[in-house]
Amino acid sequence: SVTNPREDFEINAFGSFNVLEAMRKTRCKAPAIYSSTNKVMGELLYIPIVEREKRYDYRDIKGIDESFPLDFHGPYGCCYSAETDILTDNGWKKFYELLPNDMVLTYNIERKVAEYQTPTRHFAYHYSGKMYVQKNRRLNTCVTPNHKMLVSWDCDHNGLERPHLVEAQKIKGKPMAYLLAAKVREGENHTKFILPKVRPKKNKWHFRERSIPMENWLPFLGWYLSEGNCYEDLNTGGCSVTLTTCYRTEEAVRTLRAIGPSPCVKKHHVTATSKQLYEYVKRFGKSHNKYIPQEIKNLSQKYLTILLKSLLDGDGNKHSKNGWKYTTVSKKLADDVQEIAIKCGMTARVFLDKEGFYRVYINTTRTAQCNLDQDRSEWVDYNGMVYSVEVPNSVVMVRQNGCAYFSGNSKGAGDQYWLDYARIYGLNTIVFRQSGIYGPHQFGIEEQGWLAWFCNALLFDKPVTIFGDGKQVRDVLYVDDLLRAFNLAFKNIKKTRGNAYNIGGGPQFTLSIWELFAILEKLAGKKYNYSFSSWRPGDQKVYISDVSKAKKDFGWSPTVSPKEGVKNLYNWISQNHHLIERAGVFKSR
Repeated sequence: SVTNPREDFEINAFGSFNVLEAMRKTRCKAPAIYSSTNKVMGELLYIPIVEREKRYDYRDIKGIDESFPLDFHGPYGCCYSAETDILTDNGWKKFYELLPNDMVLTYNIERKVAEYQTPTRHFAYHYSGKMYVQKNRRLNTCVTPNHKMLVSWDCDHNGLERPHLVEAQKIKGKPMAYLLAAKVREGENHTKFILPKVRPKKNKWHFRERSIPMENWLPFLGWYLSEGNCYEDLNTGGCSVTLTTCYRTEEAVRTLRAIGPSPCVKKHHVTATSKQLYEYVKRFGKSHNKYIPQEIKNLSQKYLTILLKSLLDGDGNKHSKNGWKYTTVSKKLADDVQEIAIKCGMTARVFLDKEGFYRVYINTTRTAQCNLDQDRSEWVDYNGMVYSVEVPNSVVMVRQNGCAYFSGNSKGAGDQYWLDYARIYGLNTIVFRQSGIYGPHQFGIEEQGWLAWFCNALLFDKPVTIFGDGKQVRDVLYVDDLLRAFNLAFKNIKKTRGNAYNIGGGPQFTLSIWELFAILEKLAGKKYNYSFSSWRPGDQKVYISDVSKAKKDFGWSPTVSPKEGVKNLYNWISQNHHLIERAGVFKSR
């Protein structure tokens, strides 16, 4: 464990996929172990436990085995509330509306570009507990406590500096920057729009399909959707399309002429008579029903920028130095305008005002900073369905209460990739679900490496906070036992290939906080200065791995007791104060 891992060594589901593909394409026969975590286990809150004087224990089982459901959404539920939308290649959808072939907008952290990917999994789960809500003028989140948020401590106008995926409960109240938009990988580059042909009726004209330069069509379409209407005279059969304008009459005339018709002007209305054009635009209905066709929304940024400008010239206005506001009575059109703004690399949020107008606020600033002057995050009670997906990039574009932003997806993709590649392609891959690893050279911070953290605090005379009652229990594994497990798994690759193993202290080697305190206080000859705080959302009272499968398959079981291992850790930290200080974990008084 280190305090600030280099980005070179960070790996997400997309990184796992790249490693596995490289192994497959090079026909690599070398064994490889994916070091995962026990946190892919689901529904742990529902296992009965008993409370004892200094600890909690499972009531009916000794530990959690590898067959326990991997729903990814128990206390470690990387999930969104039921009202969350996700941006797909078919527009905004609720998670429960997703179809198998839908692609969703994701963000590649390494290349800093947004791109569409097909989810590898879809998740739905009933959740009762706390949800993390972060609010500011441009952001609104509602996620489970261990949901991975894409955040950074530093940002600029255009993006995040050194972005990280961090659990929501670990950033509560802290100043953070979120990513609301990014450069989107190019869409379709159609240079022509084809105005569909109109089939002839009895004694009527036949209109062949007509090719119109896309750069001419999009200004018309944006104007029509904002301030246009169409009309058919049922008596004469005459059809007309009108653009409304107060001060841009000449521009409206040029816009219509650029796509074919010769319009006439009457006060603030510029009207063209065209059966073919009427037949196309009548699909958009009246003001409350207007929308942008999906084939138009799939165009590249070059063309979407033209469309967005035309829309804003109609029903938009300059809202701030870097922002605009678009107004419509159509919810679908508001959603579509938000979508194309995002595809143009801008942030956008939708707000319904008291008068029933949808306001789309668009801005070129792609980041949102939260909690700079005060804590605007909170925990709220939730009881209902939660949803998520798995994507290779591990980050998806979602929308909550009209605010769109990039955020993490569910855990567990890495595990499944490594197991599937062994099954499908015969790779020598193994998964270790590790828990409670500790030992010399572990620095320990409050969120990771809890044994070293408490050991550091006592040696440096620092106060500590106990979240809950101190009786929470984890199985703990000394680092030498972990290394021995690696070696044995490699030596028995014919048996271990394609399997997942719990690698932890197991039921034999467990510790509660109070039991750890007793060992360390005896070694140090002094007492802790501690205080209590409330249980954190997502905290488990007990997690103990069942490690019997590893013993059965490759003869491994832990041998170093917590008492012996903690003593070794304590002695190493005692002799290396300067390293702890240099890393900035603690400083001597």
